[in-house]
Amino acid sequence: MPILEGTHMTGSADRSIGYRIEYEVIGNTIHFVASFTGAEGPPTHEGQFDFDRSRVDAATAVDAFMQNHIAKDDFDLAP
Repeated sequence: MPILEGTHMTGSADRSIGYRIEYEVIGNTIHFVASFTGAEGPPTHEGQFDFDRSRVDAATAVDAFMQNHIAKDDFDLAP
């Protein structure tokens, strides 16, 4: 399983959230298990989302998804 690690700022830009994601690609769907540091809320999150392989590679899609997830700063409700 590929692993992606990084950090993004929350939408309010009051803190940096670190993440480590293990993901797998099946067709046009990415299934992931993410671990967070510095987040208020659950320390892990599992989910999946669809992406367009013709427009973006899987690692870029995962990073963009996490950036959006962290920017929303809503770890209890985000998919």
